[in-house]
Amino acid sequence: MINALKGGAYCPAWGISSGFVPSCRGRRFARQSTDKTAVMDLVMDPVDLSGDVPRAAYRFITGYDTTVPVRAVDKCAAHFIPLALADLDPVRTQADFCRVFDERRRLRYKRFEFHNYTQHGLVGAMMLLRAGRKEQGLRALEELCRAFEVDPGDKVLAEYVQLATDYAAQQADAADPERRRG
Repeated sequence: MINALKGGAYCPAWGISSGFVPSCRGRRFARQSTDKTAVMDLVMDPVDLSGDVPRAAYRFITGYDTTVPVRAVDKCAAHFIPLALADLDPVRTQADFCRVFDERRRLRYKRFEFHNYTQHGLVGAMMLLRAGRKEQGLRALEELCRAFEVDPGDKVLAEYVQLATDYAAQQADAADPERRRG
């Protein structure tokens, strides 16, 4: 993703779709079942953490000049691709995603706060549900729905809540053999 910044600069940001959270589009929830419908459940923007626009940010996209500045693009890519790969490479599974999400949530942000990204609040609520903390997860979803004027009874959201609570029950059963017998 390319973010427009003040002063005519553009800076890449990257992220990950978790596979267990719906997206919030407008005032409705949507499935993230294809590449086309996937959104970044965890946004990683280097400007958020540093507070500064990196020197390698795009300053060459004006909208008027259609010539591709190859050297500037190469310089930008050489700077940002290793940063993106360092952030993305540790995430191979949903458990990895949850760990990295929690790590990023605890970082100190200097531009936008972690919870300024709508999808982050939705992910946090779903993670609570998946961890078996149903009351907290549902409360977080209610607050999110109220804040963004989204129907908490949305069918797609209800599907994802059911999947998350089913996952929590499966994990509890796997951890406690006595629970399975009862």
